[in-house]
Amino acid sequence: MEVKRPYIGVDAIIINEKGEILLIHRTGKNFNGYWGLVSGMVEWNEEVVSALKREVMEEIGVEIEGISYVGTYYDTIGRHPSKTVICLPHLCKIKSGTPSPVSECDDVRWFTKREIRDMQLAYDHKKMLEDLELV
Repeated sequence: MEVKRPYIGVDAIIINEKGEILLIHRTGKNFNGYWGLVSGMVEWNEEVVSALKREVMEEIGVEIEGISYVGTYYDTIGRHPSKTVICLPHLCKIKSGTPSPVSECDDVRWFTKREIRDMQLAYDHKKMLEDLELV
């Protein structure tokens, strides 16, 4: 029997030197076909920043640095289709590697703020970017 409990998520807001934001084109059961931030769940006995670094490496194959916690987002109806998730987004930049799809996505691209303003993103990723005045 599955125990129902809240999950802790991490979101990587990766920005380049031009001010563009990196988004992935998601595959899988949640928000398949939507663009969104690299995101995932903190595993048991894992530190939050370690989880963020792991998720970025697993999904797009790059190392990140300059990591800065920027807020907490908690569950609202429809935010996540199957779980109650408390998310901890972080601003960061690429330390090494070239972003490319590794898992949970089939495309990785840099977007301008203007482009993102007209997009519908997965989860509440657009709200995170709006709250930070990034779009």
